Amino acid sequence: MPECEKQSATLEILHPLDRWPPAGVTVVLAIQWLVILVPGVLVLGEVVGLAWGLDAAQRVAYMQRLLLVSAAAQAAQVLWGHKLPGQVGPSAVLIVGTLATIAAGPASVAGAMAVGAGLTALAGFTGLAARMGRFYTPPVLSSSLLLVAMSLTPTMRDLLYTPAAGGGSLSGGFLFGLGLVLVMLLAQYRLKGLWSSAVLLFGMALGSLAYYALGLEPWPAWRGGAMTGLPGLFPTGLEFNPGVIAAFVLCYLALISNELATIESTGQLIGATGMDGRANRGVAVAGLGGVAAGLMGSLGPVTYSVSPAVVISTKSASRYTLLPMAGAVAALALWPEGLYLFSLVPAPVVGAVLLTLMAQSVYAALHLLLEGGKMPSWSSGATVGMALITGVIVSFIPEAARQALHPVIRPILANGFVMGLVVALLLEHVFFRRQKDDTIPAPRL
Repeated sequence: MPECEKQSATLEILHPLDRWPPAGVTVVLAIQWLVILVPGVLVLGEVVGLAWGLDAAQRVAYMQRLLLVSAAAQAAQVLWGHKLPGQVGPSAVLIVGTLATIAAGPASVAGAMAVGAGLTALAGFTGLAARMGRFYTPPVLSSSLLLVAMSLTPTMRDLLYTPAAGGGSLSGGFLFGLGLVLVMLLAQYRLKGLWSSAVLLFGMALGSLAYYALGLEPWPAWRGGAMTGLPGLFPTGLEFNPGVIAAFVLCYLALISNELATIESTGQLIGATGMDGRANRGVAVAGLGGVAAGLMGSLGPVTYSVSPAVVISTKSASRYTLLPMAGAVAALALWPEGLYLFSLVPAPVVGAVLLTLMAQSVYAALHLLLEGGKMPSWSSGATVGMALITGVIVSFIPEAARQALHPVIRPILANGFVMGLVVALLLEHVFFRRQKDDTIPAPRL
């Protein structure tokens, strides 16, 4: 293909973008992609399922729909979308949006996600997406990543401080979870390749066994389920709440920034050409996947920013290794009994894995802000700092103040991620637009 002739001049590529590696190599690479994806997908799905108050069978069905959407979006990105070695999975930004608007009900959340995703797909099909890149400066991107981690802190708190842990002692689950996080981070630091990628998967399995063996909770009873089968694909209708829609439109602005940043970094790494077309098609597929997710009451997909790191570690730029991985994800979605095992993972272990993922998100935010080894300007630091502090304040708004807000504007003004992102965009593109100059020293403090 003409747009794939150029190869990276800085990275040794063993398997080019548009070629299948040998069968054995393809299997190994597909497994590596799979063990990176599955823990995060299952943890994020469990977090949302618990927040909705779903029982074990309902959470399994929810994860089945989540996996089906991810598998379909992955195949579409490889074959038609950005056509890059980019891994696709549920967006953490949309999880934040879901948790922040959960009081509006599943139908309102599903309708808002479908509308936001539809506008995203429209931006891709019209070519607007590639031109939106200038709005996503490093301070805005850093702010969005930090806001995701910050917005999930109440969820992580509730998972780690579960009343069921420690024989009634709320600190038991937290101490165990914190220890598990430290062990997983150390293992990721020490191990290489496939073993490092599998740390979260082993952490969930071994951490759960250790948790129950220590007597922090009674061993769960195995109830099992159907060996194979599809879940109900459309479990809820759609409602269109203006406030929830506005919140998800802003969430999808952040998702577009994530998609564009990953496409750009992966394309530059492997020397891909035709990047504007890849960006537009990638955003269009992400939008279509989000529409499907909204209809199915699931979470919209995005291309993960970890993708360039996997390419570097494997020296493989072949997009086709992601197709058997997508097939394996779809097969897992059809295995409810296997997914039921994950519903047995105790809440503190789920919280520990989520905390580990968010720690890596903070690293990515700092990397973006300090890209090129330069100190950020005062305006960039003020943008990120103000966005983060605003998000923290709004996320912990007193319940009385939250309830006093009008129901139409509550999903926006009581959403820490949304308000933080709005502040970041205003500071970056309005208030500091003319004054921004990296050569100007910061004001004296």
